[in-house]
Amino acid sequence: MQKIEAFGEVPLARFGHTVTLVSKKKAVLFGGATGDTGKYVITGDTYIFEIGTKKWTKLEGGGITPAPRAAHSSTSVDTLQMVVYGGATGGGSLASDDLYLLDLRNGEKKAQWMIVPVVGNTPGRRYGHTIIFSKPYLLVFGGNTGTEPVNDVWCLNVDKAPFSWSLLETVGEQP
Repeated sequence: MQKIEAFGEVPLARFGHTVTLVSKKKAVLFGGATGDTGKYVITGDTYIFEIGTKKWTKLEGGGITPAPRAAHSSTSVDTLQMVVYGGATGGGSLASDDLYLLDLRNGEKKAQWMIVPVVGNTPGRRYGHTIIFSKPYLLVFGGNTGTEPVNDVWCLNVDKAPFSWSLLETVGEQP
């Protein structure tokens, strides 16, 4: 193993965060919890990591930033764009079921968070789930609703407005 020195505004050690590759040269760290189990703080901070220069920068993006959360999911949806969904906010509470988009296409100083407008049903509040993007579909799988684990799959077509989530019905044996 080789240790690589990073510099800049290095984030605190954390767990329950996401790191999303948004281009060949940039990754975005969002949220998570800092501190020790039982005595931790859930964060909503965003950091950009420049892979070539190994530099961290804390993002002070504008717009409607997601509330602090951990155990959420994120994925890149286009170059310099990513989405965040779900998560836990601490004390047994869950984050909203809003879908947030971070747009870095105009540079970090003009980075914008926004809520993606969605109509109809959503996957609902959950944590510990996964989200992926396979153009043109966002897929959310599983997680925990705060009362039970789930193994459902939800799909959102980003090429078809207005945006709406669809529950994918599975056929076959369930364990």
